[in-house]
Amino acid sequence: MIYTIDNILANPVFMNVVINRALVTLTDQDRIDWPDYLDPLPTNPDGTFKTFSGNQTAVIIGSFIDKNANKPVRKRHAMAKGQGEVGSLGEAYQMDNDRLDRLQELVETLNRLGRQEDMEAVVNFLVDDFRQCALAPHKRMDLMLNDLKFNGTASVRSKADENGVKINTITLPFKTGKNKLVPTAGNKSEFISYLINAIPTLRLAGCDATIMEMNRLTFTKCILGCQEFKDNFLTKVANFEVGHSISLISPNIVNDVFSSLQIPYRIRLKEVYINMQDGSAINAVPNYKISLLPGEKIGNLRHHTPYELKDRIPGKAYTEQDYGMFIATERTKEGRFMEYGCDWIVDINRSNRMGLIDCSAFE
Repeated sequence: MIYTIDNILANPVFMNVVINRALVTLTDQDRIDWPDYLDPLPTNPDGTFKTFSGNQTAVIIGSFIDKNANKPVRKRHAMAKGQGEVGSLGEAYQMDNDRLDRLQELVETLNRLGRQEDMEAVVNFLVDDFRQCALAPHKRMDLMLNDLKFNGTASVRSKADENGVKINTITLPFKTGKNKLVPTAGNKSEFISYLINAIPTLRLAGCDATIMEMNRLTFTKCILGCQEFKDNFLTKVANFEVGHSISLISPNIVNDVFSSLQIPYRIRLKEVYINMQDGSAINAVPNYKISLLPGEKIGNLRHHTPYELKDRIPGKAYTEQDYGMFIATERTKEGRFMEYGCDWIVDINRSNRMGLIDCSAFE
């Protein structure tokens, strides 16, 4: 068989090999974050879905009754309902002529020698091109998810979508509810005591979180930097006392301290780096924000099959991916393009059990 750039890029089997290679060779910075928190769930045929919140946080006490009496009938806790709709994501990228020239050289070598390593060279060369298409929508969901966890709101921002459309802002109840704590600068030195005193308020508000998630700077400044912690909770590690080098304390040590104080939280450090369209890079986990999470899963990634996959454009070569996503290649008179498309949105359905601690005053 004589290979050409056209028949390679139009072969779904070959493209799946390239895309799978791109996904298994991800760096730590490219790691996809949302599967740790969201379960994929399809929408209605029109892309809409009902979203529910109000999961009951605790078991209601039982009733004592006379042994000959009928049992009282109780109603299950009502769940708040809402209507949502997926958003369409998609971008096209033009393959530059220098890379296409190099690809053509690799294809000619493959045709001339036909060795397995020559085919591997073609696959490895294309991985970097397709990596962008394969990851871009996932990273967009990562940004939306972390905006919701650490700010209680998410929207399309001009910095994130230079030429994109605007969507309605998504706001979760804990953005302004009683399960949001805003300590003052005066609480900085006694943040541990502040946290202990705030737990009953959070519990009464329905927040039964067990995980405190934050980035490393927040952990260092708000937890380890708390004077109360430095003065009273020194821990011996090996043969030296970490009170003299507070930055060496790990979250596991602090979790042991929290357990001894009956603070029902486990600290988890999280860094999620995302490259924006303007060339900048951000940590989607903001400084001085602590997200209180009730467990590992807090919602769904809602997905819908895009219309384009049902009515395909002639001349495009499509490769279908998970959750209704596709990657396509096309040759036009303007050049050779690769693109992706999907209909996705983040759907948080345990927001009433989540909480937020805004320590911005500690800066």
